[in-house]
Amino acid sequence: MTFGLGHAAFAEGFDFSGIKVNPDLAARVPADIAAAGLLVGASDNAYPPWEYFAEDGQTPVGIDVDLGHAIAARLGLKYESRTAEFATMLAALGTNYDIGINAMSITNERKKSANFVHYAYAGSEWIVQAGNPTGFDPADYCGAVIAMQPGTWYETQLIEANTACEAAGKPSIEMLPFSDQTEAFTRVAVGGAAATIAGDATALFAVKQSNGALEGIRPEGILGGSGKVGIPTPKDDLALAELIADTINDLIADGTYQAILDHWGVGDLAVDKATVNPEVDI
Repeated sequence: MTFGLGHAAFAEGFDFSGIKVNPDLAARVPADIAAAGLLVGASDNAYPPWEYFAEDGQTPVGIDVDLGHAIAARLGLKYESRTAEFATMLAALGTNYDIGINAMSITNERKKSANFVHYAYAGSEWIVQAGNPTGFDPADYCGAVIAMQPGTWYETQLIEANTACEAAGKPSIEMLPFSDQTEAFTRVAVGGAAATIAGDATALFAVKQSNGALEGIRPEGILGGSGKVGIPTPKDDLALAELIADTINDLIADGTYQAILDHWGVGDLAVDKATVNPEVDI
């Protein structure tokens, strides 16, 4: 069983034909991006429904891809989604990619390496085999085998939790790293791990597509809170972050932003206003 989800598994992509260029915003596009006529966004394209490959295995689709196209269209640019490793995405901003757009949680540690435009909210969900045959406990996972994606905020939380387990004399957490979240879902579905954790939109989408093989469990503690999702931009280019935020706010004002999120069934994750480098408690 795998979760290589095709485009047909959800809605067709958003229709961008009605998005008009905002000349004032377009005039603020950095010279190199304007000269290329292209806004390049980094996504790992393995985190449905935020970003993943269509049935052809080559075309990026999803919420973030649609938002990237909408931002670019408002700025009079074309948009290109380039596949990137999640763990190394921030380091390549400004060289390989203009922005990152990958449902990335904003954390204080990540803000040291990039500016972030807060554009959505996201919660979390543990995913286990249907019926939870291992008896996975979301309040105490010492000794559990957990499939996870390296470089994520969840990895840091699991490392901290494991330290607490060992300090209390409890069995260690066994973390199984996978390069993308869909592989982690697959490992849980076939019984190779007790659980995995991901953003709620992605996790519950996997449950929906599993034909009854998976189920969700709401996390407790810090993992159960609602987090801020951001678009990272190069740390030395605050003007670009401000332009992306202003462009999203322009899309919010005319309803395009909400229409895209509603189109993918995640309208309740919308922000009222995009902001740059918001305060976070993680």
